[in-house]
Amino acid sequence: MFKIKHFLDTPEADDGQRIWVESIGLTLDLREMCKVDHVLSHLGPPGELAKWFEEHTQAYEYFRGRYHEALAKSPHLHVLIDLTAAARRNDFTLLHQGDDAEHNSATALYEFLAALEAYCPPEA
Repeated sequence: MFKIKHFLDTPEADDGQRIWVESIGLTLDLREMCKVDHVLSHLGPPGELAKWFEEHTQAYEYFRGRYHEALAKSPHLHVLIDLTAAARRNDFTLLHQGDDAEHNSATALYEFLAALEAYCPPEA
């Protein structure tokens, strides 16, 4: 199962592995303070798109569409499918830095992962 949280939100026992999914890195001190298990910046939106979205936060649908296009063409698509399959058995929390709890890069990534569920082989 996936959860979405701001990286400064208090970690909870049911968060599972906490994954930073922004396109910028995360300093070691913030990583430790926020209990971030994995920094997967390569799964975040392309830098130029992320910067554009910071300036146009009201255009989430456009951002999401462009981000999903980039994810679909990503050389890491197999990792995303594996992550989606693993979420059937494990808990993961996707961490973002956005100010809007519903319109951010982690939510957009989650929506893409939800669509990938159809491409995951059934569990044995």
